[in-house]
Amino acid sequence: MDGLSLKKKFNRKSKIKVLYDAQFLASYLYKDNGRRGIFFVVYNIFKELLRHPELEVEVYARTDYDTYHRVKQAISQADFGTAVKCFHGNVKNFDIFLSPRHPIPKGIKKTGIVCYTIIHDLIPMVCPLHDKDILFFNIIKSLTREDYIFAVSNFTKSDIIRLLPQVDPNKITKISLAASTNFYPCTAGEQNRQIRIKYGIPIDKRYFFSISAIEPRKNLIFTLKNFIKFIEENHIDDLVFVIAGYVNDDFKKIFNAAVASLGENSTKIIRIGYVEDEELASLYSHAECCVFVSLYEGFGLPPLEAMQCGCPVITSNTTSLPEVVGDAGILVDPTNDEALLTAYKKVYYDEKLRQELSQRGLKRAKNFSWEACVDTMVKEFKKHDFTQQKGSYIVSIPRPWKHLFKKFIFGIKNEPEKTKITIFCLEIFKIKRKNGKKTFYILGIPIFKKNYNHANE
Repeated sequence: MDGLSLKKKFNRKSKIKVLYDAQFLASYLYKDNGRRGIFFVVYNIFKELLRHPELEVEVYARTDYDTYHRVKQAISQADFGTAVKCFHGNVKNFDIFLSPRHPIPKGIKKTGIVCYTIIHDLIPMVCPLHDKDILFFNIIKSLTREDYIFAVSNFTKSDIIRLLPQVDPNKITKISLAASTNFYPCTAGEQNRQIRIKYGIPIDKRYFFSISAIEPRKNLIFTLKNFIKFIEENHIDDLVFVIAGYVNDDFKKIFNAAVASLGENSTKIIRIGYVEDEELASLYSHAECCVFVSLYEGFGLPPLEAMQCGCPVITSNTTSLPEVVGDAGILVDPTNDEALLTAYKKVYYDEKLRQELSQRGLKRAKNFSWEACVDTMVKEFKKHDFTQQKGSYIVSIPRPWKHLFKKFIFGIKNEPEKTKITIFCLEIFKIKRKNGKKTFYILGIPIFKKNYNHANE
């Protein structure tokens, strides 16, 4: 970066101070049906950043009261092994601002702090059905040639270079994600039996397993159609297909209709919805295989989770998935029926192959760890010169009364009444215009000179 040596750029004994945007962290800690892979990534990166001996990490919880309160409450309920501070004050004392899934505030960028954004994928730009992701497009619009980026795979890095010309390719660093320690070979038969009873999975049947949000990109209609074709052509009665994950609301009717159209054997498709984290290792470990033939992935955690549990994997030969699975699984064209049918046959009939894929998967999974992921980040952090003087940007603690006042003011529909009430509140709180500006704001509400005649002006 910038042609400077590491010695010149990083000449300090103190720790690197990192401010971590934690809005998505709260979404991980509040467990519900909407949790997705990105929440696990945000949580595990944060947890590993806290452990790193060369870093001092604090949490940026945004400036609105709702978000700040949610983040602070969620952090207080988690055990990170160390105290976690929700930051307020002047950000100029930090070296790095790291955002795992939000645009970096303009005020922070202007301070001169080195800013990193993690880009997980460019799905909304590639898949038309995802073009309503306002947060994603706000991130993309905020990126300039001054920004540094962590891409979660070489595929995602190439997509960024191809689709985001405003980004400097030399400032993109590839990091590899990892599976949580919750995923391991779980051989406890009684535990699996109880989990099967809980979710209605027949105890006397073998099962293929898939976990993901149920949406078009995940290619589950193609996956299930070929599963039904496979069991019907081969007269198989001891196999079911178990799907974990929630159905995208926009896709629910289409998916339900597609499953119903598969005939009487559609009863062998068992949808179990949201699964507790502690139950996933057992479900992976006792499955014949994990099937994940997605059309597009920025990284693809489920195949890695499966491999870490010793579960054979059938996955796509496209986008980032070959980077994750390598030669440890069966890779197929996600649009080729015959390729998937052949993979099903191999896994179902060949026990020796399943054992071989299990061992290769366990070995492959060892190449991925959150420690290695954060080590790569720190290596990049160290390339910067933190001795440069930075500008000020104050982050204040959001106050409940301000939050309620703002809600109250914006709830008033009559504009003249809104102005009168706001002016009255300004008088009560002794708030004056500053620097002689014709317009000033309180909590985002513009107050104009013609509506406000202050006696001391």
